[in-house]
Amino acid sequence: MRAEVDRSYETRSQIQRVFSLLQDAETGQRGYVITGDERFLEPYDHATKELDEQMRVLAELFAGETTHAADFAQLETLADRKLASMEQTIDARQTGGSEAGMSVVAAGQGKAIMDDVRDVVARMTEVEAASLDDYARAAQNRTARTEIMVGALFVALLGAIGAAAVLTWRYTVSRQAMLNDLVTTSTRQSAIFDGAIDAIITLNPSGSIETANAAAERMFGYSATELDRRDVSLLVDIATDGDGEFLKRLGASQGALEGGLLRQMEARRKDGETFPVDVALGAMHLPTGTHVVAVVRDISERRRIEQLKDEFVSTVSHELRTPLTSIAGSLGLLAGGAAGPLPEKAARLIQIAQANSQRLVRLINDILDIEKIESGKLRLEMAPLDLREIARRAVEGVRGYADELGVVLTLAEGEAAPVRGDADRLIQVVTNLLSNASKFSPRGGEVRVTVDPETRLARLSVVDQGPGIPDSFRSRIFSKFAQADGSDTRAKGGTGLGLAIAREIAERHGGRLWFESAEGEGATFYLDLPLASETDNSAAGDGPRLLIVEDDADAAEILRTMLESDGFAADVASTGREGLSAARTGVYSALLVDLQLPDADGIGLIRALRAGVDTRDLPVVVVSADTARGMARGRALEVVDWMEKPFDQVRLREAVAAIYEKMSDRKPSILHVDDDRDILEVTASALAGTAEITVAESLAAARTAIARSRPDLVILDLGLPDGSGLELLADLGDEHGRTVPVIVYSAQEMDSALANRVEAVLTKSRTSLAGLTRTVRRLTARKDNK
Repeated sequence: MRAEVDRSYETRSQIQRVFSLLQDAETGQRGYVITGDERFLEPYDHATKELDEQMRVLAELFAGETTHAADFAQLETLADRKLASMEQTIDARQTGGSEAGMSVVAAGQGKAIMDDVRDVVARMTEVEAASLDDYARAAQNRTARTEIMVGALFVALLGAIGAAAVLTWRYTVSRQAMLNDLVTTSTRQSAIFDGAIDAIITLNPSGSIETANAAAERMFGYSATELDRRDVSLLVDIATDGDGEFLKRLGASQGALEGGLLRQMEARRKDGETFPVDVALGAMHLPTGTHVVAVVRDISERRRIEQLKDEFVSTVSHELRTPLTSIAGSLGLLAGGAAGPLPEKAARLIQIAQANSQRLVRLINDILDIEKIESGKLRLEMAPLDLREIARRAVEGVRGYADELGVVLTLAEGEAAPVRGDADRLIQVVTNLLSNASKFSPRGGEVRVTVDPETRLARLSVVDQGPGIPDSFRSRIFSKFAQADGSDTRAKGGTGLGLAIAREIAERHGGRLWFESAEGEGATFYLDLPLASETDNSAAGDGPRLLIVEDDADAAEILRTMLESDGFAADVASTGREGLSAARTGVYSALLVDLQLPDADGIGLIRALRAGVDTRDLPVVVVSADTARGMARGRALEVVDWMEKPFDQVRLREAVAAIYEKMSDRKPSILHVDDDRDILEVTASALAGTAEITVAESLAAARTAIARSRPDLVILDLGLPDGSGLELLADLGDEHGRTVPVIVYSAQEMDSALANRVEAVLTKSRTSLAGLTRTVRRLTARKDNK
């Protein structure tokens, strides 16, 4: 049965190959007739040459059987007629021009023949499928007859082999049940596969598409036949980082597949349109290796709805603020006696209305702040300030609210705590902490505020005497719309946005917001901000501001002191989370990153920077005790330099100075030597804005370009029309022994003995264009820093 299935599949595949060749020939013929471009004759010539061989193979498959004899003979006749018709049309175009060719096409003879071919191919396919079904039924009938015969035999020999008969019967029943389960499972899986609304694509270990369901065809605009054995990057590039085999690149860019992965990416339709998708990736282990299942969901509508929601929230919030300001202001004036004394009952109603209008204003402000944070529009006006003064202003602002609740606010005396920050936003953070502490403190209780400058940070503490934070709520306390579930807590009111906003503002300042609490014993919230040194307000602030991400206080202080002595301003973040938040503020020109951080891997931090729109071009210098392993894992990342601890101060100074110079330096010049114009064009597009590109399609043109202007980098193809690209290496040195860096980007494999003569060897079939672009940026950045 398996042999018959294989034969039937091969037969139907061969029928489709013949039909595809006729379609390719027709497409080439039509393209030539319409445009006159002889390049359209290439697929035509290929198809006509291949057609005889494929017809011969099909004839061999039909040899000795009569089921398809008539249809095959008709297919041969139609194929000959179609070829003759296309040849006649091409001759007419060549001799009589476009109008003569189009007149032959308009006659419709070729279309009618092709329609007959489609009918014959469809009929042959249906007959072959029906033949397979008949064979399967015959096989089942034979099985049934065999079982009856065996049963009769066992009945005849029942006295001698009764036990064996029972075992055979049980085996037969189990086998049939397994076959039924197999058929049921196969049918169910096929229905799920084809009935799913998400595109489901299976990939082989090399990244080629094996199967695609109907939803994938609708989503991308390709038929399953067109996608067969095509690289998945045609639809969505799920393995962009790194070089080498598909699974290795996939693991480098997306991580391990064993637990399943979900990523948001950009996909491409057949017409070139791009659209956002969610891609779920999973491993499928088969005897042929690890295959990949990709479930793709079009999230265009979700993105549109999210955008509409954001626009709606923003519009409604802004439209509400203006009338609410008037309402709250008017109510305040009335409550203050601006319109004269009010009756006691009216005054009470005015107070209720005023309190609720102010509550509504706070809600709208919180919603606007969350929207700004999520859209990346929250901007901070950083300036030197005293955190103690921030605390004093926040206490004064909340004192009236606390008095209404019968809570006493106290600010402990102490030293000044200089920090850098946005005064209004920091007051917002402290005000939120104070209002929460007052709200949850008992009447007659005290909320104590302290500000303490410590070794490297300024710490503001807010201590209340409330019920504490329930254990079940602690993991969600900084989430949006998070509130404890107790009815007494809900009765306090609030949106559940305040702490989420406060934590985001704290982290945007390079600080941290955290708490300590025991149920029934109150809670203490801490705001930690980097303590500003005296050099923050000195001449060191005139240069670019750098961020040092380092958990070792001594090492960080040495780096900061050295950089500030060179005219740079420098801040320190002790964790990866703090470093990422600070980098997103947009105030830093470059980062110095340690790879071993207490809460994150430095390579992961750099990947997060490269993934962010605002931080992807931020220069990074790695200063770590284990750069070798970091370089092995992060070689595709753009890093200015990798420095081993203890670092060379001269080298570090040169690297940082080069970053500063590069901010206003010219773009590097790149000479791209390749005889493939398409490769030249797409590479130039990928590097647009990064470098000045000069192209050369031969060795002679490359030598002329080098003689005219010495490039900063050469991208070199090995197979050129007038010789090997390696011959150009001799022309890239100067009298001082310096050579131009070279990236070999070729479809040909390079002799490993020559690899030390170039900076990188990238194979076109194994390295994506994104990989080439990253290598170019890494080498040009490294050259600038030397």
